Amino acid sequence: MLETHTTAPVRDVSELQTLRAFDPHVASMAQTLLHARKTGAGERYSLSAAHYLAEYLLHPFRSASPGTGGFSPEQLLTLRAYMEMHLSENITLDQLAREARLSRYHFLRRFSVTTGKTPMRYLTGLRIDAARHLLTAGSDPISQIGRLCGFPNPENFARVFRKHMGCSPSEYRQRGQCPPSP
Repeated sequence: MLETHTTAPVRDVSELQTLRAFDPHVASMAQTLLHARKTGAGERYSLSAAHYLAEYLLHPFRSASPGTGGFSPEQLLTLRAYMEMHLSENITLDQLAREARLSRYHFLRRFSVTTGKTPMRYLTGLRIDAARHLLTAGSDPISQIGRLCGFPNPENFARVFRKHMGCSPSEYRQRGQCPPSP
């Protein structure tokens, strides 16, 4: 895969021209990914980490930082990974605040500054994204997909999915996506 992005085959990551200098964020992410692989973290965690790393490499100064009242990219990645690893569970604001080692108030404020969303709205977005992937990639029953993605019952799943996507989960599955808006 690296070979398709360079003019000559790359046999070692240190040969990539874009990584000429040490970057503590990239180094930290590499260690985190290696640890995740050793402990058996799932595909969602890997995809989340890859998206974070790509975003950081493309826009290294765009993310909020603790100095601006938000979370660092590493903190947000850790919280996102926690959410994704517990997606099917009833995740509460108190659990997320404990994970961030902050009071509920400070967690909510910092999370909102960093993402522009409340933690629960962000979590719902992750759940909808996971459901969209499962609806198009597999043939599991829609009710099971809803439960896997943290929706307590099929009616709740259908209502939230329709609100976010403009169509029901079954319509999304049939078409591979929602119909365009008129």
